[in-house]
Amino acid sequence: MKLRSLHICLALLALVPAMLPAAERTVAAAEPGSVAFAGSSAVSTTLLEARDPPPASTAEAATGGEHYWLRPGNGVRLAFDLDSLPAGLSAAQMRRCVLRVVASEVRYVREHEAVAAVVELAVRRVGETRPLAALRDLRPDRPVSLNPDNGRLCEAVAEAAAAPARRLELELYTATARASSLLHGRAPAEDTIRHASSAPRLVIQYAPDAVAAAAATGWHQPQHDAGHSGRGDSNPAHGPSGFELQALPLPAVGEDAGPGVLAERPLLWRDQVIAVLKRGKRNFLVVLDGMGALLWSSEIGGGVVQRAPVIGPQGLLYLVTEDAVRAWDLEARGALRHRFVLPELAPQMPVRLAPFTKPTVGEDGSLYLVLGDGVDGVLGLDARLRPFLFFGLHEDAGTITPGSPALSIDGRYVAVPNGEGAVLIDLHDPAEAERLAFGDGAAVSGWRHHLPVAGMRAGEWIFSGYDAEDGTGTVWAFAGRAPRWQASGGTSTQPVLAPDGRVCFVQDGTLNVRGFGPGDAGRRFGDGLCASSNPVMDGAGNLFFWCSGTLHGFAPDGRALFAGQRFADGPEENLALALGADGSLWTANANGGELFVFRPRFSPPPAPPAARHQRR
Repeated sequence: MKLRSLHICLALLALVPAMLPAAERTVAAAEPGSVAFAGSSAVSTTLLEARDPPPASTAEAATGGEHYWLRPGNGVRLAFDLDSLPAGLSAAQMRRCVLRVVASEVRYVREHEAVAAVVELAVRRVGETRPLAALRDLRPDRPVSLNPDNGRLCEAVAEAAAAPARRLELELYTATARASSLLHGRAPAEDTIRHASSAPRLVIQYAPDAVAAAAATGWHQPQHDAGHSGRGDSNPAHGPSGFELQALPLPAVGEDAGPGVLAERPLLWRDQVIAVLKRGKRNFLVVLDGMGALLWSSEIGGGVVQRAPVIGPQGLLYLVTEDAVRAWDLEARGALRHRFVLPELAPQMPVRLAPFTKPTVGEDGSLYLVLGDGVDGVLGLDARLRPFLFFGLHEDAGTITPGSPALSIDGRYVAVPNGEGAVLIDLHDPAEAERLAFGDGAAVSGWRHHLPVAGMRAGEWIFSGYDAEDGTGTVWAFAGRAPRWQASGGTSTQPVLAPDGRVCFVQDGTLNVRGFGPGDAGRRFGDGLCASSNPVMDGAGNLFFWCSGTLHGFAPDGRALFAGQRFADGPEENLALALGADGSLWTANANGGELFVFRPRFSPPPAPPAARHQRR
């Protein structure tokens, strides 16, 4: 029998509200002067069905794995490779293990036989009879099924991950009499995006290893981490008294050793500077040491670079060109590891990213993009660039361009500002999304969003942006579904999250520092300030930003570290800053031929008043 999906529209179960304060951002203990790590309290990684499992059911043989036929005595076998999980991950470190499947048809009528309208599901390891967990019933009006609690599933994951094969084989089965359902399998090759969220998945939420994460120092994406905290690894004993500017010419690349220009701004990985150069239609990956000397370079094909690259924790550099997303291995001198071809709107017309949006890479190496050109949705790719998430935004966007994605502190939610609010997509069950309303001062046509910032507790978010036409801007703080406060006025900068959980941004000529308390008015510092870069912060809470030739620095207490330092021969007005582990600030002009580094200058800290009195 040839099985086909009926593709009927079914209402999906709304997500459980997740806006309760929970885990806090963890910071590895670090002495002043060492490297501090500000990471997530948890990571959620989505494991897709392995590409080469044994036949899952008779339906797989008939459909090539695009649909599975579930009925009594005919279970569905699913296999998951666990290689992407950290070595030594124990069940105690796992907070939640979720197996999720979606039915394209719950009541699949076979040979005119009446079938059950409600299908009970459970899962066990292949070859065993004892269930690992019960799943939510499948219903015609609720075709999404997942296990509401861990059961013994996390134990099975940990046991399989510790085995040499690192592979978990599960069987989904039902004991419901006359049950018959078609389950979505692997997405069809011609439409991997639209069906990405329906593929069977195993989602593992776990506590990360802070020591291993701290070892991967650098500035891997526009605001350092997946929550866009803007806070780097440097943790000085006291703030710098100023900076010295150094211009570093880009190295010659290619067989003929010719000059190139930057395709995008530089990133920092460990103690190395990573840049993508272009020469005509050719792109080169260039890796420099901290003094600007060339370590190695590699040609990485052609194509127009759409956005600045990002670097995953495994050392993969993800680069979006006009036709594809590619992963280049920094551990292997730029070897190409994975590729995802962007879908085409028409022959040789691939979809582009939504204007002004930037890719975001998760703590597990997953990549999140916001697509435009009428596709208008959030696309999630795993570390191997396989689609596992697509959530359409077209119904919410209206005439407002959506913003970039960010991941919550607990690694479970993807937030995207959009229209008059933001959407929060649950990675454990990406069926629908919660919606947060901005209310007064909501985004209007011509609005440009800054990167969202995840707070230190689950449910805390900062959204912000500005009107490119009239120069006004707003910052919104959320804790749960309720907005805590909003700051409306002139154009605001990208917000930054301080180590104590407060939010810092420049607006109306002052540095604003506010908490998440209801109506928190915060404090203001400075006067006549402006910013034409993203603010960045070190692990000690010192804040730095650029304003049209002048570099500003503020201590955690709001005190100016130094008078605004003017650089007559400095870089251009609008900059993207990256903070190194030694406190250096790296940047470059757009399409420039050189890098700029501001190296910190440290003076001995002033003695306490009592100590000065004793010396006298």
